[in-house]
Amino acid sequence: MKRLFILCFVMFLAACGGATAQRSGTASPTVEVGGLSVSSFKATVSGAVTGDFSGTGSYFKQNKGGLLISLVDLQHPSGATITIILPAGTVAGTYSLKSYADSYDGTTNKIAAVSASFSILNKTNGVDTYSTISEGTLTLQSLDPMTGSVSFKAKLDNDGEVEVTATFYQLIAA
Repeated sequence: MKRLFILCFVMFLAACGGATAQRSGTASPTVEVGGLSVSSFKATVSGAVTGDFSGTGSYFKQNKGGLLISLVDLQHPSGATITIILPAGTVAGTYSLKSYADSYDGTTNKIAAVSASFSILNKTNGVDTYSTISEGTLTLQSLDPMTGSVSFKAKLDNDGEVEVTATFYQLIAA
């Protein structure tokens, strides 16, 4: 019933011209979530790191506005994590990703753009974080509960690149 209300509301806004307030997103995308249970995700990573990952996900509201989505692999001891940040006011839609360094406004201490990264433990027990985005898209089907998909290519600061594709289903706020 809630989804039907949201769909009707979005259609009403589009008919009235209010959909233009969506800040670079598009209206009501659909994400294929077959085989996923509530608060879970599945991902495929290739390149410098290769594998299929799955586990749990949740999102956190940031003090200055915006959201942080955390998808944590539970199938391997690798510590693999996909992190997505969203500025305040983000609605369901499709967004182009920016690099983490370009997505956070240090002056106002706020998330300024949509971004993603992939992190994994390295051979020296440190963490490699692939956060320099060369291309990528986030699709949000809904925000409460959070359902969507992300696909991006990202590099380490030094070298190495990964291509990440993930789908997440009905994440709840932590």
